[in-house]
Amino acid sequence: DPELYWDPDPSAIDKTYTKIGGWVRDFKFDPFKWGIAIPPRVMTVMDDAQKFAIAASHQALTDYGYPQRQIDPARVAVILGNAMAGEMHYRTTMRILMPEYARALSQSNTFKQLPVEIQKELLQGMQDGIWSKTPGITEDTMPGELGNIIAGRVANVFNFAGPNYVTDAACASSLAAIQGAIEGLNSYQFDAALTGGVDRNMGVESYVKFCKIGALSQDGSRPYADGANGFVMGEGAVIILLKRLADAERDGD
Repeated sequence: DPELYWDPDPSAIDKTYTKIGGWVRDFKFDPFKWGIAIPPRVMTVMDDAQKFAIAASHQALTDYGYPQRQIDPARVAVILGNAMAGEMHYRTTMRILMPEYARALSQSNTFKQLPVEIQKELLQGMQDGIWSKTPGITEDTMPGELGNIIAGRVANVFNFAGPNYVTDAACASSLAAIQGAIEGLNSYQFDAALTGGVDRNMGVESYVKFCKIGALSQDGSRPYADGANGFVMGEGAVIILLKRLADAERDGD
């Protein structure tokens, strides 16, 4: 909400000076349509970064012709680049730190002067408001927000038993993932790899933090050009299926 977080003054405390970005619009996650069984309770608390990864991996595998065209699932790796995971881990932290906010409010002299019952109602109202915006911390929500689970979800739903992990090299995360996939293929650790990059972190937390170091542009991205003044946040996923060249030629890819 720009009313809460935006200020054109770059020196404004805890504000973002930019509102532009590259958002994925109208994304519909429908794994059942693709023949992928994910429990509804798990799906509702899964960060969009994980959903992006599953959807893009399904597209890559479908483009290859899988499962009609076979690849040995025991020899498929999932190596994906991602920095900062998704957004849910920021939001659930708000819930966990609720006692800190309550204590800060309780220590206000004005608050102390209110009747005890009013104090209780205000604290309860604040807690209810925060809880309504974040899921509870459970065995389902915890994996739903972890960055390393982005690759793990893909390996799990497609039953791939090769190595699966996420690389974080900031803006070079996807290149690091592809490098890891190439090295693993060339050393015969696996025979195919789903690799690339996934990013879904467009919450205000990232905007404010990047603005405080002057990293974001207010008006557009112009790398290596006159007037370049930062980058533009964006989200999305690009995933490719890699094989060794000799194997790809042998298999008629």
